[in-house]
Amino acid sequence: MLKSGKHTMNEQVYLSLRNDILSGRYHDGQQLLQADLAEEYHVSRIPVREALMQLSSEGLVEIIPYKGAVVASFSLDELHEIFEIRYSLESLILRYVVQNITEEAAGRVHDLLLASTRTPPEERSRKTNWEFHRALYEIANKPRLLDLIESQYNKIDRYVQMDITKPSAQEYAFKSHDAILQACRAGDTVEATVLLHEHMMTALRRLDLFLQEKISAPVPDESFTLFPPLINRRASEQILMSKQASV
Repeated sequence: MLKSGKHTMNEQVYLSLRNDILSGRYHDGQQLLQADLAEEYHVSRIPVREALMQLSSEGLVEIIPYKGAVVASFSLDELHEIFEIRYSLESLILRYVVQNITEEAAGRVHDLLLASTRTPPEERSRKTNWEFHRALYEIANKPRLLDLIESQYNKIDRYVQMDITKPSAQEYAFKSHDAILQACRAGDTVEATVLLHEHMMTALRRLDLFLQEKISAPVPDESFTLFPPLINRRASEQILMSKQASV
């Protein structure tokens, strides 16, 4: 049943269905029948059809000929590609964050991060995780770039939801997020980028194991590096030393 509010009926159907997919209510590959959804939301099929088309454009739903709409699922290769895209975009936006960050802005993000630790573990969610990333990346003042990042994040958000509820994942996420924030606060683009790489590789390996259990795919070799940091500490130190030597 939809709630009355400021959103139009079409928007309410879209938002409700999107949330149901991201929360894991509908599992990977599950067929989404327009008639059933229309009955559940007490609407005609038209807003349901439009919602499915919009979710398809976001990669959350797949429209299959002669079958209709199903919840999109990902292979390990596809998951890796999404993380590669995310890392490329997020390492770029971090550079703008470092350029624009102020003590006031850093303080707001840190307060948000601390507030997340006071949320009961069972109530923490993908929303809490994304709120940190969004608050940090908004400092960059690159709204189009942020929209691209969020679109990739949403594609695998339901997997992040299942992972972030684990206490070990929550503790690691807090420490990792805080380290990235402090590197940005210190104006250290290199450190922030390396920390982002470590953060995303850890998350990717956890999701690899999660998906391996779901689809019975072989677990990737632990020595495999999906993508190297765009900037690494050793290279930055060499550049700095060469500059100092030339002075």
